This record gives sequence, C-alpha cells and structure tokens, in this order.
Amino acid sequence: MHPTDDSLALWLARQARRLGLDTARSQEADTEALQSFAVAVLEELAARGLVSAEPELDCWSRPRSGAN
Repeated sequence: MHPTDDSLALWLARQARRLGLDTARSQEADTEALQSFAVAVLEELAARGLVSAEPELDCWSRPRSGAN
C-alpha cells in the first residue's frame, strides 16, 4: 500500500468509527450514517482528484497536491 493509501485508509476508518459503522452491524446500519459516510468519502476522493466533483460557484481550487 502506498503511504497516501495508508492515510486514506486511516481517515476512512476514523470516519466510520465516528458514525458508528462497522461490518459486524452493516445490515442494521443507520441509513443517514451510511449516506454521511458515502458523501464524506466522495468529497475526500474529489479533493484528492480521484473522482470528478461538481464545480462550485466562485471555486477556483484544484485537487490536493500529492506532495502535501
């Protein structure tokens, strides 16, 4: 695994724990928690330039640099 992959995996795990999500109870997981997790994951992937993102008005930002 690449070091940035490790940091993404750790971030994903923190988000899942924050929302009370795990595989043991995935069938009973709260729909809102799952949706929040999905949105957070997509936003992070978009920030890293790994998926396309909806352009925001007056937003001139670029995907995060891999050097950071």
